Amino acid sequence: MAVSWRSWLANEGVKHLCLLIWLSLNILLFWKTFLLYNQGPEYHYIHQMLGLGLCLSRASASVLNLNCSLILLPMCRTLLAYLRGSQKVPSRRTRRLLDKSRTFHITCGVTICIFSGVHVAAHLVNALNFSVNYSEDFLELNAARYRDEDPRRLLFMTVPGLTGVCMVVVLFLMITASTYAIRVSNYDIFWYTHNLFFIFYMLLMLHVSGDNYGNTTDIQLELYFIWVCRDIQSFCWFADLLCMLHNKLWHENRPDYVNIQLYLSQTDGIQKIIGEKYHALNSRLYIGRPRWKLLFDEIAKCNRGKTVGVFCCGPSSISKTLHKLSNQNNSYGTRFEYNKESFS
Repeated sequence: MAVSWRSWLANEGVKHLCLLIWLSLNILLFWKTFLLYNQGPEYHYIHQMLGLGLCLSRASASVLNLNCSLILLPMCRTLLAYLRGSQKVPSRRTRRLLDKSRTFHITCGVTICIFSGVHVAAHLVNALNFSVNYSEDFLELNAARYRDEDPRRLLFMTVPGLTGVCMVVVLFLMITASTYAIRVSNYDIFWYTHNLFFIFYMLLMLHVSGDNYGNTTDIQLELYFIWVCRDIQSFCWFADLLCMLHNKLWHENRPDYVNIQLYLSQTDGIQKIIGEKYHALNSRLYIGRPRWKLLFDEIAKCNRGKTVGVFCCGPSSISKTLHKLSNQNNSYGTRFEYNKESFS
């Protein structure tokens, strides 16, 4: 027999609409979180350390948080009884959704199980990467204490790791006791294991409060320091101060607060600067002159729609170039305000 679309919409339409909204929220939340940790400049360094594991662990955590906040509502009998016996939900079609509360509860539960598996697998990879990719330059970001530390310590000797393992055990008991065979043969087992949800949520709160490494790099590029010198001697007198500034910002967990770029137009004596004393600046030392146009485009892209101050202290040739670039339009809506101080 042919399906009547009017009857189908009357009986099933609202249910499927709600399911579509719920599904869209999960997909959107997962994708936005994944992109944030994959491309966000504030997570650049920890992403370099953990890679895809960071993105998957945080994206799956967002989905888990959403569904853990929803899964109890469909089974709240007091709330359901109140909605059924009041005029808060006047539509009969909408009120019939309350009869599907158990189905939605199960759907959220299955989603929690699936993304818990993704979350656990990603964190296992993260624990290994923390150990293998340990670096003294990232002390504030490392969960490991030294290179090649046993990843099992991160799982069993830290608050996020230990609470995570306990949550997996509790969730496993709740899942297995929810199967049809156990519910039919011994409902009491199902009932008592399901009441472990209270312990699960207590562990969840401890887990979330302790699992904060993904937020420890909340930094923004705020200052570009571009210095052009003719010879190495002009650079050396300021190198110690730059190294002190660099180390200070690293210890304050603000490594990108100042983006240092040093340019030398002459290479005589450059081998003297390459060494452990100025190790932090070696990768920021370039030969030649800055490519100002590309630099302005990069800054404009990172500061869409914002106002960026440009400060120049140097010869008139560089000043004219920077002044001209500051007045040019860009496709990011960024406005450059030019300022000059020159002693030449």
